[in-house]
Amino acid sequence: MMKHLALVALTALAVAAQEAQQRDPEQYARFLESSERVAHMEVDRVVTALHLQPGQTVADLGSGSGLFTRALARAVAPNGTAFAVDIDQALLDIVMRSAERSKLTNIRTVQAAADDPKLPSPVDLIFICDTFHHLPDKPVYARTLARYTKPGGRVAVIDFTNEWPSGHAQMRYTLQDLEGWMTAAGFTRQQTFDFPENSFYVIYQKN
Repeated sequence: MMKHLALVALTALAVAAQEAQQRDPEQYARFLESSERVAHMEVDRVVTALHLQPGQTVADLGSGSGLFTRALARAVAPNGTAFAVDIDQALLDIVMRSAERSKLTNIRTVQAAADDPKLPSPVDLIFICDTFHHLPDKPVYARTLARYTKPGGRVAVIDFTNEWPSGHAQMRYTLQDLEGWMTAAGFTRQQTFDFPENSFYVIYQKN
C-alpha cells in the first residue's frame, strides 16, 4: 500500500514536472534529481545491471538533467565517454554544470533532433529511460538506433507499464510493441528486469 501511494505521488509530480519543463528547465531538472525520483529509479542498480566496462562509449538518450548520464560516465571512466543526448539545449547546459560539480570529465553533450540522436559515431550502448514513448515514429526510430549502435552493441530501454502519467494516452505502448520494433530493426532481447517499479527494463543486443 505504501509503495502504491509513493508511486501515485511520483506520478503526480511527473505531471507537474512536465508542465514545469515547458516554462523552466531548472525546475524540471529539480524534479528529475528529486530524492523521491532518484529512489524510485534505482539508479545504481539500473546501471550495475548493464555491466559496463571502462573505455566503452555510451549514450543517454533523453538525458534530461543528467541523472543517469553521470552514473553511466562513472561506469565507463576513466577513458570511456558518456554522451548526454537531448533536444533541449537548456537541459544539456544543466548536464554540463552537474558534470563539472561532480568532477566528471568524460561527459559530452549532443543536441538531438526529434527523429535523430545525431551521435558523432556508433556507441557500445544506448540507454533510454522514460523517453521512448516521446519518439514520433517508434518503428523508424528503432532502425535509426541500429545505425548508431556498434556491431554487438546494446540498447537498454526503461519505460512505464501499468500506471502512466496523465496526458500520455497517445504515447502509450507495450513491451510487446517494443519487441516488434526492435526485432524488425535487427536487435535481439538479451535481458529483462522487473525493476524499477511500474516499469519494464529490457536490454537488446544488435545482431
